[in-house]
Amino acid sequence: MRVGDGKLDFAPCQSGQGEAYGFPANQPLGALRLVERDGQIQSGAAAVFRMMELCGNRAGSAAWAIYKKSSLFRAVADWGYARVAERRAALSKFSCKISVPRGE
Repeated sequence: MRVGDGKLDFAPCQSGQGEAYGFPANQPLGALRLVERDGQIQSGAAAVFRMMELCGNRAGSAAWAIYKKSSLFRAVADWGYARVAERRAALSKFSCKISVPRGE
């Protein structure tokens, strides 16, 4: 997906834009949140898979379909998301060290 395609808009929770959906600007969310046009809210692994589907990603579409139908897959995905989220700061430092500078 290219920026500007209009499929997703992103806003930091500190912006105050989430307050209409019950996300106070002064409190961290703890997990990614996706607010859909119809008002449905997805969180964590569900939000990741649903966003991937919305962007036309085949793997994301398959993961979202399985996530909705399989309680075992849902439990494992949510557990995995929580483990990654717990280590967000360390993973961010690691990913910044291995990323390739733009323009190369």
